[in-house]
Amino acid sequence: MESMMTSINGHHYINNSSKQRELAIELSQAYPFVELLYSVDEAGVQTTESAYAKNVSDRHRRNLGIGSDRSERPYMIAAKESKSRVIITKPYLSNITHKLSISSIQHVNEKNSVDSGYLVININLQRLINYLSGNELANKITPWFKIYYGTIGVMLIAVALLLVYASVKSMYFALASGENIETSSFSIVVMITLGMSIFDLGKTILEEEVLFDKSMGHHETTQRTISRFMTAIIIAVSIEALLLMFKSLFNDVDGRQLMNAVWMLMSSVAMLVALGVFNFLSSNSKKDIQ
Repeated sequence: MESMMTSINGHHYINNSSKQRELAIELSQAYPFVELLYSVDEAGVQTTESAYAKNVSDRHRRNLGIGSDRSERPYMIAAKESKSRVIITKPYLSNITHKLSISSIQHVNEKNSVDSGYLVININLQRLINYLSGNELANKITPWFKIYYGTIGVMLIAVALLLVYASVKSMYFALASGENIETSSFSIVVMITLGMSIFDLGKTILEEEVLFDKSMGHHETTQRTISRFMTAIIIAVSIEALLLMFKSLFNDVDGRQLMNAVWMLMSSVAMLVALGVFNFLSSNSKKDIQ
């Protein structure tokens, strides 16, 4: 970033808004983490309109422009206190993009020692990290993945709500008719528990894949996702096994339903043990890495 800033002829851009817009577009094509640039005088007041890069959408652009007082911003304080011609600031929350940013600032002085002000380049910290880690392509594709997972999550929640509606409807007809209440009760509980499991699965997909930012290659993210997914399945299988056991008390003559329920319950226990082993091994691998 320092080499990028020193390669810019600040005298050529310091008071020229049109050339700054061209420079912002040019820099953002080579360095996708560059968001905008502008000029500030020696008192910390912005003297040119903010020149945005193409990767900054209209809804993320703010109305801070010419005349904005930036003298108390961390990057301006650091620039004034530094004796270097170019400085790189610590991360801060940008007033313009409302995102974590860092700034690269060039102090422009004329040959006759006249202070022409500062040329400031605003850099998106998250995009910089993606650029340095080589995750630019993943960052571009991620929004499409979120749309896909979001659609699936919403559909699962819709199916869960339909099951709850069907269970309410079945309960109403069972109470109205007063016949086969025991059998109807089991069917209602099956629909409710199945709807609960599907809803929890849809909620997990939305939380893990859409709402929360997943750290690529971070094993804790994968462990949390797998644990929540398997927990939803184990709960659903366990409830279905218990229901099948109770149902066998009414109409299971040869004991087949009871054995099926036992095998189903044993499978849920096996999944629970496997999940415990997985979490144990994952915790140990984390300690080894540290």
